[in-house]
Amino acid sequence: TGIDKVARNRRKSRDAYYYNWLLNIPQGMKDPFEVSHESMAALKLTRDLPVETLAVNLRRAFSGIVAGNVKDKGVRLVRQHGPFELRGERVIMDAMDSLLRDFVADGRMKILREQYNPCYTVRPL
Repeated sequence: TGIDKVARNRRKSRDAYYYNWLLNIPQGMKDPFEVSHESMAALKLTRDLPVETLAVNLRRAFSGIVAGNVKDKGVRLVRQHGPFELRGERVIMDAMDSLLRDFVADGRMKILREQYNPCYTVRPL
């Protein structure tokens, strides 16, 4: 089972069972993302990126989308300058859009389904 694999790996690497000391989280996952139209447009969301880089960029894109939908500063930016522009592969962008719409439909975002208007547009690469 998965638990057995983890236990074997922890014994082999002499890592603690109570905390994964060997886990390496890329710095970009830990750094705050300052949301702006420029920072959102600069994100590259394509499968040719290293997996870690794509994961960091997706986290940043979702942070920006949440900010644009529910946080005062982000909502204000979208009102003043229009929706954020995201650039990426169509397959990634469609999956993101579907996930976000499901979040809204399930009540997982502080937005009523009837009031949801995406704070971003997609520009395929």
